[in-house]
Amino acid sequence: MVMKDYLELFERIGRLKSTDREGWKRVGIEDVESVADHSFRSAFIGLVLGERSGLDTDKIVKMLLLHDLAEVETGDITPHEGISKKEKRALEKGALEDLFDPIEEKEGLIELWDEFETGQSMEAKVARDIDTLEMILQAVEYQEEYPEKDLSEFIEEKEKGFETSQIENLVENLTYG
Repeated sequence: MVMKDYLELFERIGRLKSTDREGWKRVGIEDVESVADHSFRSAFIGLVLGERSGLDTDKIVKMLLLHDLAEVETGDITPHEGISKKEKRALEKGALEDLFDPIEEKEGLIELWDEFETGQSMEAKVARDIDTLEMILQAVEYQEEYPEKDLSEFIEEKEKGFETSQIENLVENLTYG
């Protein structure tokens, strides 16, 4: 392991700061958040809510920081692009394996990402719900900023339900419109 491998990884991950969240662009939002913006707020929500839940907060935050890292290589693939969930997962896992290849923490990071993707643990369920909560929060904020845009498809994600009552309660208390 060489320190320059870590520096290269950190530089590559920095590209998330300029990787747009494509779903917002698709509906006509001009100045969209980056993947890094989304990941940061998701991780912070995980930090606060993890502490309240009695679960492994460290694991929740790590999952939230990892779950979109593959987008450094794949871009933000949305459900509207005609790529199946299985194919998207394979593309993202391959991108992560490439991204983490030179570092010794690779296997553990990939395992955490897999756990998030499959929702294998309560921490993964909470992290997945937080990911959706953050997107709904962003939709509400954009709806206020762009009242002429129809962002109902994002806000209505709440109708699909949540695996954790804590997140469901938060979303039920959101005010918008």
